[in-house]
Amino acid sequence: MAKKFFILNVFFLISAACVSARNIEVKSKEEVYQALPHLKAGDQLILDDGNYSDIRLIVTVSGTAASPVIIAAKNPGKVLFTGNVKVELRGDHLVLKGIYFTGGNRNPAEWKSHGPGLVAIFGSYNRVTDCAFNNFDLVHSAYITTSLDEKGKVPVHCRIDHCSFTNKLTLDQVINLNNTYKKGTAGGPPMYHRIDHCFFSNPKKKGNAGGGIRIGYFRNDTGRCLVDSNLFVRQDSEAEIITSKSMENVYYANTFLNCQGTLNFRHGDKQVAVNNFFIGTDNLYGYGGMFVWGSNHIIAQNYFNLSKTIASRGHAALYLNPGSRASEHALAFDMDIVNNLFVNNNGYAIHFNPMDEIRKKVNAAENTFFEVPGHIKIIGNVFYTDKKNNFAFFKDDYPHIERNLYWQKNIFYGATPGMQVAAGLKDQKPAIENYQGYFMVKNSTHLPNLRYNSIPGIDLNFKEMAAKGIMGKPFEISAFLSNWKQYTIGDYYLSGRLNEAMKENLEKIPVE
Repeated sequence: MAKKFFILNVFFLISAACVSARNIEVKSKEEVYQALPHLKAGDQLILDDGNYSDIRLIVTVSGTAASPVIIAAKNPGKVLFTGNVKVELRGDHLVLKGIYFTGGNRNPAEWKSHGPGLVAIFGSYNRVTDCAFNNFDLVHSAYITTSLDEKGKVPVHCRIDHCSFTNKLTLDQVINLNNTYKKGTAGGPPMYHRIDHCFFSNPKKKGNAGGGIRIGYFRNDTGRCLVDSNLFVRQDSEAEIITSKSMENVYYANTFLNCQGTLNFRHGDKQVAVNNFFIGTDNLYGYGGMFVWGSNHIIAQNYFNLSKTIASRGHAALYLNPGSRASEHALAFDMDIVNNLFVNNNGYAIHFNPMDEIRKKVNAAENTFFEVPGHIKIIGNVFYTDKKNNFAFFKDDYPHIERNLYWQKNIFYGATPGMQVAAGLKDQKPAIENYQGYFMVKNSTHLPNLRYNSIPGIDLNFKEMAAKGIMGKPFEISAFLSNWKQYTIGDYYLSGRLNEAMKENLEKIPVE
């Protein structure tokens, strides 16, 4: 009897929760403001089609894990946030969905680089999904940030997914994930955020500080964030497509197409890049793969196929940074490079000392010791080309220095190695096939003992993934964006050139 009574109580509680949850439809920002303070867990605030100009959406209520508070467009893409917009998600378990951010006109005096973004997430377990951000305005700020509140509380477990971020001309990254106020402070705690299934395409801008994503500020911050299944097409804002400035982040199954920059393991140690695609298809600009600082990384099962590489960085697919250990531009050392495919790169596959003269000057000024990358396991990789160019597979300008590189079961074919061939690096033609422009290698996967198999809080097992080799294929934009977003993204992603209106806007933007 007691058990039946308990079950009936649970049934009535669930039924009551379902009855209390409401769908509240609003048609103006004034109606939004009236409804906001009264929202409860499970409620959905539905915005009717229209232009919500100058809206200041400050959400302080919270939902629950089972019943979030949802603020959504009735018809995704037909609700526009324009003008002097500010969105702050200060409660927990909130969802913002289906909004088109465009035609902005914020006051520059109220905003700054590395401050709260156009959408600032202060609470935890919040989600921004199915939104579009296109060339919003001429103010320097990120589009989305996770930001510390006035008491220093760090948001955790937030998700940004199925959004598009295009044609941003101003300074600051598109997305900033923060766990400290500024670099150099005590190490920030883990954030456990996820960015997935988003589209990024943004042109070069004036000045620095303007890539696609920044996670953390400095090497003693812990991120534990997952960036997966995103498509970056001509994400050209600056040389760092993603600047990963914290430890224990994972980059999985992303596609980087014709991007004038690199995925950067910038400050933090113990980071993972697995099953990403770095592709260049034309000779309009130089394109990049990865630039790696720090140690204890896993770089596995990535695909590098760059039609032209970046001259200013040293013409390579994978750059391993020289310098001093534990500095801002830290030496790359002690890592696993496993089961990657380097195919038809118009540049070196791996550059072991990029930008070395610049690093030497920094080390001399800081009175620190200059080193070259070493103590690296290079296992099961395929280096292949059937194109004629002037590049060897490897660039090493310090052959007299013992690097302690451990080579095992790697093969190269079609070009010279560029360095002394070690045991574990064999000249052999791989069983490679070209399938609709995408290269696949049969029976090339090896199962080394990786230095770790997982990152706390991220549900991926790297050893199991390594057993499968490179999975899937690069994303295509036609299958990636919902129909309404395809009409919001402009044409820079296709041409790599600014139209006249964007050129005029770029000239109007001051450089900080």
